[in-house]
Amino acid sequence: MYHDSDNDVCAKWSETLRRYHVTSCDLENALQAQHELGLSEFELLQVLGGRCGAEQAEKVKMKDIEAEMYLSQSALSRTVTRLEKAGLVERAACDFDRRANFLALTAEGRARLEDARPTHLEVLRKHLV
Repeated sequence: MYHDSDNDVCAKWSETLRRYHVTSCDLENALQAQHELGLSEFELLQVLGGRCGAEQAEKVKMKDIEAEMYLSQSALSRTVTRLEKAGLVERAACDFDRRANFLALTAEGRARLEDARPTHLEVLRKHLV
């Protein structure tokens, strides 16, 4: 049996979905128009940017990235392929495990990420602050 609190929870869930949809669509449009990046491409560059740097490893196992992304394994692989074709990431096989692949940001990938970060933040502030 439904209670008033159940209706409140359902209404909050609907609002969360609406806000997510509107925000992600706005992010997708802004990133594509201004930086030629889709939202999943930006998110992947951002994950790599947080893991690949002067103090961190220069390359990251794709399996480790899967845990941080909201994409299926095949969708992640397609996203990596698009970024690789654009020269923004490099993929390398693991020397000791043929099943594993590594990813690294290229200089161009890091530059594109840094250029796109203010746009990403601006859209998030517009919708979430």
